[in-house]
Amino acid sequence: MEYEFPFLQEVFSPLESHKVDLVFVHGLNPSGRNDHPFQTWTHSNGKFWPRDFLAEDIPYARVFVYGYNSNITHPQTMSTASIKDHANTLLNLLDMERGPQMGSVPPKVIFIGHSLGGLVIKQALLNAKEDPKYTSIRSATSGLVFFGTPHRGAKAVELGKIAARVARFVSKGHASNDLLDCLEYNSLFTRQMTDRFRHQLEDYRVVSFIEGKEVQIGGAGPASISHLVVDEESAVLGLSGLRETQLKLDADHSQMCKVGARGPMYRLIKGNIKQLVDQALLSEQGFIPQMPPSTASSPPPVQGRSYPAQRVTGVIFNALDNDPRSIRSAELKNRARWDEARTVEYEVFQEHLRCLGPDHFSTLSVAYNLAEVELETNYLDKANEWCQWVSENAQRVFGTKHPLTMKTESLTAEVLCQQGKYQEAESVCANVLARQQMTIGEDHLDTCDTRRRLGITYNALGRRQNAVTTAEKLTDTLKRLLGETHIRVFGSALDTLEYIISTQSGDANTLIVMRFQPDVQRAVDMLSQVYQELRTALGHAHPSTIRALCLHGRGQSLMQQSTEASETLRRALASAEEALGPDHPLTVDIVGNIGVMYALQNGYATNSRPAEAFPWLIRYLNWVEHRKGKDNLETQSALELLGNLHFNAKEYEPAQQYYERLVASSTRTDSKATERINSQLQLCRANTMYTRRGLGSGIGGFLSNLQRY
Repeated sequence: MEYEFPFLQEVFSPLESHKVDLVFVHGLNPSGRNDHPFQTWTHSNGKFWPRDFLAEDIPYARVFVYGYNSNITHPQTMSTASIKDHANTLLNLLDMERGPQMGSVPPKVIFIGHSLGGLVIKQALLNAKEDPKYTSIRSATSGLVFFGTPHRGAKAVELGKIAARVARFVSKGHASNDLLDCLEYNSLFTRQMTDRFRHQLEDYRVVSFIEGKEVQIGGAGPASISHLVVDEESAVLGLSGLRETQLKLDADHSQMCKVGARGPMYRLIKGNIKQLVDQALLSEQGFIPQMPPSTASSPPPVQGRSYPAQRVTGVIFNALDNDPRSIRSAELKNRARWDEARTVEYEVFQEHLRCLGPDHFSTLSVAYNLAEVELETNYLDKANEWCQWVSENAQRVFGTKHPLTMKTESLTAEVLCQQGKYQEAESVCANVLARQQMTIGEDHLDTCDTRRRLGITYNALGRRQNAVTTAEKLTDTLKRLLGETHIRVFGSALDTLEYIISTQSGDANTLIVMRFQPDVQRAVDMLSQVYQELRTALGHAHPSTIRALCLHGRGQSLMQQSTEASETLRRALASAEEALGPDHPLTVDIVGNIGVMYALQNGYATNSRPAEAFPWLIRYLNWVEHRKGKDNLETQSALELLGNLHFNAKEYEPAQQYYERLVASSTRTDSKATERINSQLQLCRANTMYTRRGLGSGIGGFLSNLQRY
């Protein structure tokens, strides 16, 4: 087949939307054949592995082959184009193939180059940095794979001389003298270019394959002469192990990029390319697409051994990169060890800020992680400060439609919701969601996170059915994207069940009606099942297991299963205190649930003093007041509940204390709530004036009890 240079040919396209573009770039053409762009990657048995193997193993990737005139043996057919020209043509062709995409995030790019083709790739990325037209390609590029590419001169030999030697070897001495002069003295990739490219390397992950066999260039038997075309020193960039993987293949310069079967050499190459793809997708969309069932690469079954199916898969938090600290932080966050994660993330942030600057994507991403940690630990002011810092810088550097900018605004909405600014949180969520749907699409995990936050906001606003519907739709989406056993699916299911059994009203009639609703009864039963499944798969000390147990106890309390609820919540508390500590947000949430349980059992049912509720509610109040502030709605709700319990028990002096604290710190805009609280306060004052005449205040001893709790 005849090919006309230059071209960018798509050799594989996924049936569904693609997530990544793999671009193969050949090196010098010693034979003069115009099918050299394909022959570079084709084994002698005819297997063209980028299409025949790799496309099947990474079915969510498009595969391109770039062809350009790199003839070096026939002067009459040689191109006068420079390496910069070839690089610009590559960018232009790729830009047209990618085009603008509405409603989806642009696919990531991984370049794969053989020999001097790797220099074309490096030059293309330099050109892309200088030409705004190609900024999107440079931003989307996450990985580079080099097969025998001479990155630098070895042993004080200039890179131009190395390139000329490559040309002589691959052409078996028949390369044009004009080309050799150009390579050797004009230099394809000057030292200055190498230095400029080194500043970009922090943006990419690199795999450098090194030739492990010499090329025979003359003679036979003992008199044969053979050399490495590109030696190891020249074939690597010399980056840290976190940024560059260096691997030696058992093949010479020409055969190192030709594989004819799914043997060890192919698995090594494929495994490293797929790792680059997976890392790019994890950082971009938060998950790796599910692989369709395939028998092509499945190992044979092992007789006599069986393994239980894993019932809960995946993680919620992924590492930003291969830095051991990032991996460690992700592990800590997946175990809800927020304080330890903060320490690790802050160390990484300081290093990135110092080395990369405040505008680098990595620096801003770590700052976003810190905002998440502060939100999870309920330090809302700190979380808001980090969100504002990231948002302002991301908007300035990347624009309002960049995924990081939008996900930071989405996180800000959750902070607003936790601060009790529910209407503002809903508005921000809806705005971000619309932009995410238009730019990165419905199936991006950032979009899913915004939907989850919208559900949280609906529930806080008392729009229970909206919250349940939003959570149910999100659960279905996550099942489709991640599989039914992914931990995010379990988390979304727990959200749904929590909204079903939640009520923003403590009104007795509302609670009675809820108890007899079929969906509430089913939700309580399902919570028991979800807890058992999580406990079996993850253990009793996992945060998701503890959360499920706490929700089950709350459901039992709602159904007036008092003994069972008390036992369940106390088991959840014991697990939380043992695994996470007494001051952990999840532990304190369980404390608050126990307090509310006793308040509902005693405080509203009779006029007796609900003694069991007080220590739990006071512990909860002290914690939330310290973390979220006196003006937070959770703090104010706890104050009102404590005041009401004392008032119902005709303990007017402590009730007055709580109501006065509530009025002093209240930022409520709800006129009915304000009127209700002021009315209660006036009744307390009237009663305390009466009781003081006959009984004295008696408040000192009670306040001592409060301090003890």
